[in-house]
Amino acid sequence: METITPLFRSEKTLATFELLADLRPHTAAEIAAYIGIDDSREVYPRLKRWTSLIEIRKIGIRKNIYRLKDRVVEAVKRGLKISTKTEKVLKKAERVMRKTMGRELTDEEKVVLEFLINYYKETGKKWYEGKVEPVVQTIARVKGLDPSDVVSAILSLYQAGLIALWPDADRPKKVAVTKTLLA
Repeated sequence: METITPLFRSEKTLATFELLADLRPHTAAEIAAYIGIDDSREVYPRLKRWTSLIEIRKIGIRKNIYRLKDRVVEAVKRGLKISTKTEKVLKKAERVMRKTMGRELTDEEKVVLEFLINYYKETGKKWYEGKVEPVVQTIARVKGLDPSDVVSAILSLYQAGLIALWPDADRPKKVAVTKTLLA
């Protein structure tokens, strides 16, 4: 049995969104055949609560056409664009780490870089500043890491020139990904 996500309470609703994910319009008959129900008139009541995500157009007297709304498609594309940019920056960081330190990035270093890159992409702010709690504590709490692992990851990334620390490496109040990675 497939696992159902908390967003979709039934397998048939999940299957409907999988079908609509191809970004083409589909008739109720196509959706009914895909999700395994006999009567296409059962499709509209199932999808009525999802009208904020699905565009339903009536053609003639009895034919409905269903497709994902443009804003949903754009939101998904933006999300994918951010994740691909993060992947590109991490690959660049791998190359720099191999060149400067002669080794691969550790898992902790990757997690710290992902945190900083995503912070920059979401807020537009280059420097991450720990206002309430120190930077290390925040990253450790958010990413579920040990604070000592975060400290060692930050220091090795700093030595490789992948991140910048302010005011110094002993007690950083701000951390940022360097311009070489973001360029």
